[in-house]
Amino acid sequence: MKRTVAVLGAIAVLAFSLNAQDQASLSPSDSIPSVDGTAGANEYQYNSTISGMTVGATLGTDGQLYLSIQADTAGWVALGVGGQKMDKSRLFLAYDTGAKRVFNEQRGAGHFHGDVKDPVVAKWAVKKSGASTTLELVLPASAAVEGGKLDLLFAYSDSTSYMSRHKARGAISLAVKE
Repeated sequence: MKRTVAVLGAIAVLAFSLNAQDQASLSPSDSIPSVDGTAGANEYQYNSTISGMTVGATLGTDGQLYLSIQADTAGWVALGVGGQKMDKSRLFLAYDTGAKRVFNEQRGAGHFHGDVKDPVVAKWAVKKSGASTTLELVLPASAAVEGGKLDLLFAYSDSTSYMSRHKARGAISLAVKE
């Protein structure tokens, strides 16, 4: 009986937290994040830690969308827009080896992804600091916001090979008030 109550309580807390994420919204802000590969605690309008990754989002009054992801990894980190699954989403993958910083913009196709011919990212920065890697990027809000919402997916790997499977992943949907 106690176990059933504990399980039901955990399910209720999870459902509440997922619903709270769905209620988060972005509206145009004059507070524009600095795209330098270091996402500060209060730098983004929306901030949440999910599955060991901290994700940030700001809708600028300049019509740009500012996004960030931070994870404890020396491998790649990734953000995606346009869905809560990889298929048909636009994906942004990056890593920093210390000797070089690498960024790729790709399109999801099923459980795979490949390079795009029409990149939308205006600016990006990736930085490894200690055991953590952070990616920040800027793209036109019109390339990511559809029907008044922003669907984000995110993941990270302990490898720098984009062919390696993610260690963790997550997805959220934010309401956008333009």
